[in-house]
Amino acid sequence: MKNNGLLLIISAAALLFWGCSSGDDSRQAIVKGQFSASDSMNTADNSLLPISLTIVRQDSAEADPDTLFHEETDSSGHFSGSASFREKGRYPVYISKDGNNIGRFGVILAEDDTLEITGELSNLEETLNISSREHDAMQKLGRLNNGFQRIARYANAGRLSDDSLEQELDKWSDLYFELYQENEQTRAGSLAAAEAIRLLQGWNGEKMMNRIRSVQDNDDLVYLGLNYGKDYLARSRGLQPTLAYLDTLSDLTEGTQQLKNIERERIKLLYDSARISAAQERLDEFRQQYAEDSVAMEWAESIDYDLNYLSPGDELPSFEFSSNGKTTSRDSLLGRPYILEITRLSNELYQEQFDRTVVIHSIYKNYDLEVVTIPLDESQITVDAFFDERVRAWPVADAQAFDRDELLEKFNIRLIPTRFLVDSEGEIIRKYVGREYQEVIKGIQTLLNQDQ
Repeated sequence: MKNNGLLLIISAAALLFWGCSSGDDSRQAIVKGQFSASDSMNTADNSLLPISLTIVRQDSAEADPDTLFHEETDSSGHFSGSASFREKGRYPVYISKDGNNIGRFGVILAEDDTLEITGELSNLEETLNISSREHDAMQKLGRLNNGFQRIARYANAGRLSDDSLEQELDKWSDLYFELYQENEQTRAGSLAAAEAIRLLQGWNGEKMMNRIRSVQDNDDLVYLGLNYGKDYLARSRGLQPTLAYLDTLSDLTEGTQQLKNIERERIKLLYDSARISAAQERLDEFRQQYAEDSVAMEWAESIDYDLNYLSPGDELPSFEFSSNGKTTSRDSLLGRPYILEITRLSNELYQEQFDRTVVIHSIYKNYDLEVVTIPLDESQITVDAFFDERVRAWPVADAQAFDRDELLEKFNIRLIPTRFLVDSEGEIIRKYVGREYQEVIKGIQTLLNQDQ
């Protein structure tokens, strides 16, 4: 088993999907506590009290904040009340005195939880204490994360054999899953479940799927089936079992956002599998169902372009650039397979994936596979600086050596990095966006099998 990096990632997807359930403002949590006007020397400054606490929700910088909780302490600093909110999540708290903000921090609000806040106003930064079911579970997760990060640094330094690495991943996956089981209804529990599953990805698919299936009836964790379960089944069992699995997820959830995400993944799976007619039929149904959802319609427009112009088997749109006096184009590459990359070299994910591309190129250049990179960076200085400490083993366009707007439109670039695997006839094998690139080996092997 190769160690491709174990830096702890409490999945961005987990943070994105957590708290997405819809509903009204009927969820309630008790918020209480006391702020002391005394310092550590028990010297009281009663002029600091009373103060007001306000918890707000603000969907965007332009939107007006909604007040979820507002109470004023009594003269001894005590306060108590009920917060009303739409969804479990992290919210900002403002402390104010006579209309002036004097402090700010964040809390997690969850239904039927009791949140207790204490601190000394003279030294709030060091004395603030927040306790609740959610916060206590998050502290446990923090301690577990710290322990795993030490092991991750050790593994990333190459100090673990493959067998030892698998043992450590299995052990820490178990520890995260135990934390989830002890705190199932908390945000920390959801994040722990995601990490327990992520650590099994790529080497213990059977155990990973068992864990996914054990949590997938939780609406907040359906995305784990989409992010990990779907891809594993597509690789190991093929299209039809994977579509059946998506049907199972649809039957298990009632969340509007979750059902929408499942349908998007179904359409994307059909597209990636070159089932274009079936994908188009599902997309038409998707458009009808979510016609009032502007975000869903924007996604539908993007995938519709791919279905019509960038599907497997379609001819790759033309491109051409010059670098160091040599012209590289779609036509000049006819007769050999290649990966076309469109990205900013400054992009963090691209830099994370670069070593993988170097290895792929080193191995498969023996099968005549080329890599071609078109950087979207505006400055040639950025391009040159990127390769100062990296190998430049394939054609890379100079900055602005092409019409950027035309390129973005023609290749339907919405996220970067975006890559296309292209066969020797100039036809698309598959489009890879972002982290989908981890599946490129399967595409290359399919390509090589076609040429045999």
